[in-house]
This record gives sequence, C-alpha cells and structure tokens, in this order.
Amino acid sequence: MTASVLDCISLSYQTLWGRQRSLVGIAVFVAPLPEPPLPGPIDAQELLEALGDRLPADGPPLFLVPQSQGLLLDLLAVIDPPAPPGAPGPRFATRTLAAPTLVVPDFLLQASSLAANGIRLARQRGLRLVWRGSADAPPPPELRDNFHRYWLDLPAPWAAAALKDATRKASVGQQIGPGRLPPGHIYGGIESRVLMEYCLDRCKALALAGWPAEDVVYSLRHQAMQPSHAVVMAALKALEGDRSAEVVQRTLSEDPLLVYRFLIYANSPALGLRAPIESIRHGMMMLGIDTIRSWLGQQVPFASRETALRPVNAQLVLRARLMENLLDAGIEEALRREVSLCGLFSGLDLLLNEPAGVLLPRIRLSRRVQDAVIQHDGPYGPSLAVTLALEKDDPLAVQALCATHEMEPGRVNRALLDVLGDIDVDGPTI
Repeated sequence: MTASVLDCISLSYQTLWGRQRSLVGIAVFVAPLPEPPLPGPIDAQELLEALGDRLPADGPPLFLVPQSQGLLLDLLAVIDPPAPPGAPGPRFATRTLAAPTLVVPDFLLQASSLAANGIRLARQRGLRLVWRGSADAPPPPELRDNFHRYWLDLPAPWAAAALKDATRKASVGQQIGPGRLPPGHIYGGIESRVLMEYCLDRCKALALAGWPAEDVVYSLRHQAMQPSHAVVMAALKALEGDRSAEVVQRTLSEDPLLVYRFLIYANSPALGLRAPIESIRHGMMMLGIDTIRSWLGQQVPFASRETALRPVNAQLVLRARLMENLLDAGIEEALRREVSLCGLFSGLDLLLNEPAGVLLPRIRLSRRVQDAVIQHDGPYGPSLAVTLALEKDDPLAVQALCATHEMEPGRVNRALLDVLGDIDVDGPTI
C-alpha cells in the first residue's frame, strides 16, 4: 500500500462530555512521526482529506489538536471556516466532514511569533479557534479576542479553590449561586466527581475533556453496582423487535457489567451447559431468545439510572471496539469477539472494586483474555497497551509503544479513526 499522511503521523484522542453526561465531541491529537516514510512536512490539506474519508459530518464534533508548530501553522491556513446554516460543508472524498475546530496549545503559541500571526489571519477568515492552556496563564491580551473558547486545565490551587466553593453549603433558604469558574469553556484534568458536577452544573462548562471515572465509581462504593437501565431496556427492545443477532449482541455490549453478568449466568451450573460460554454470541446460540429475554427482564428492577456512569461505560466500549479494529482484517470472528472482551473487561476491577484476577476466573474466558487484562501480557497485551495510550493527550507515547510492539502507526491511526467515525450521537453536541 502506498504511504499516505496517516502513515506519517501519530494520533491519540480524548472524549468530551457535556452536562447531560453524554458525548458532545472528540479531541484528536496529531504529532508527526520522527522518521516518516514520506519526505517533507505533513500536508495539512491531505490530513483533512484523510479525516474526511473516515469521519462523517453527523458524528461528534471534531477538535483537532496539533502537536507541532509547522502543522499548526499549516492548519491555520487551510481549514475552512464553519459553513453557514443550511450550506454544504467542504467535501473530502466520499464523505462530508464538518469543519473541525482547531485547538491551539499554549506551548505552540509561546514558541514563535509566527503562530500569533497565523491566528490573527485565521480569525479574520472566520475560523473558530480554541486556546488550550493552564487556567492561571491565559493567552496574551492582544490575542484573547481571536479565540472563540478556551480549553482550561485547572492547576492545583484553582482546583482546590473550586472544590472548596463546590462543597460550601448555602444558608437556609438561600440558593447556591453560580460557580466561580468562567462558563462556556472546556475543562480538563478534572479528577473529582464533586468538581465535575461543579464545572458542568454550576459553572455551565461547555464540556469536560476526559472523565473522573475512578472518583465517580468511588462515590458509589456504598451501593451494589448494576448494569445500565437504558442498555437493559434497549436490549429487550431489540429482542422484542426481532432484530438480528448482531444488533442484539452490539446492544448488550454497550455495558461491560451487563456482559459480565450475562457470562456468569450462561456458565452457571443451573443451566447445565457442558461447553464453556466465552462470548455473547455463543451464549445467545446456546440459551435461545426466550431465556435471554427472561434473564434481561429480571435485571430491570435493579438496573442503574446513574448518569455519571455513562461516560465510564462508554469509554470501555470504545476501548473494546478499538482493540477489535486493531486486529488483522483476516482474523476469524471468534477471535475478534474474544479480543473485544479484553477492552470491555479492562475496567471491570474499577467497576466492581475487586482485582481482575478474582473477577475473570469466575467466567470461562480464554487464557489469552485473562493474561491481557490481569497481567497486561500475552498475545493481546500489546494491543491493550496501545489502546490505553490512545485515550490520552499524548500521541508521542503512542509512537513509543508502536515502536516497542512493532505496530505500524498508520494501521493504528486508521483503526482509531474508523472507530471514532462509527460513534452514534445520542444527544446535543457542541
């Protein structure tokens, strides 16, 4: 295959979550490879076309975060401003990608005056720009009007002050006022559930980059973790609507805890099945639709409606699909389903507050899956390591892991974009 721009860069991503605890955008970080297969700088126009090949216009809004000054300057020059309502967007290949929002990292802005000039010219053309940096060190005053929004990373003193304000109780009969953080911006580095709720609900943040998964789960430690009510009902609806086995399987797989409970049930001695059930599809074949419908019905009264868990589950689902896409195209379907469980169950210890080495032996998974999730080893270990690195704002770390595990960056990039392009938008976006 002829080398393209996707073979010359390394990508990573972060999910952006809104006030309804639903996905409202995707940030994609782009860094040139130190020794790309093609000579010369990255072609920004070709990069946009490559993104347009794989990301649909009706997907989550894309925030593009370059990690080199040359790429930032080129993107400032070639990205089209947002099209007016009702007007067609720029067409790349066979799909229409809405103009991405360009994020300007502060470390690139500080590196050279060329970035400042490029920002002014882009703003004059109508380009909407987002500045990203520490909340206590905003961009220079002469440039602030050129940015549509900020992506603010809270330094420790700011986070402590915000947390103190978030936990302050109002006097009797007094309403708690708006928060002290500026509204309408993206906030990053939020590791506390209290701070997450403060930013989104009181400060009216536009979105959070990432999600405080560990603290959200810790805040629920005094109640038994249950599968999502919405996913259980969607699975029942799919069964009652006589949907295909593939649709039912994909719906069930939207909740890792539901899949785990299903495999425990399918392998229980009470059912008397001789062969171990290692996947949802196998369990559906052996149990039958009526048995599965009855089991799902039993989950409904106890299912969780906790909205703060939606991003936690959604991130594990993305991880599972990405691991599946990282496999070679010709691999058999049974192994594809198996490696998907590695991603889905990689956060099971967090959800259930038990070591993975205790949880996974309760279901009859292959040794390959257990080695990857428990020990980060075995044939699936490298794919899990790369997948976890892809979830952070550091594409250089992805580069290093690809080199260590002899994985082609271009194949990893294409797998990532195909997964991001397949995300369903189920709520308002930004």
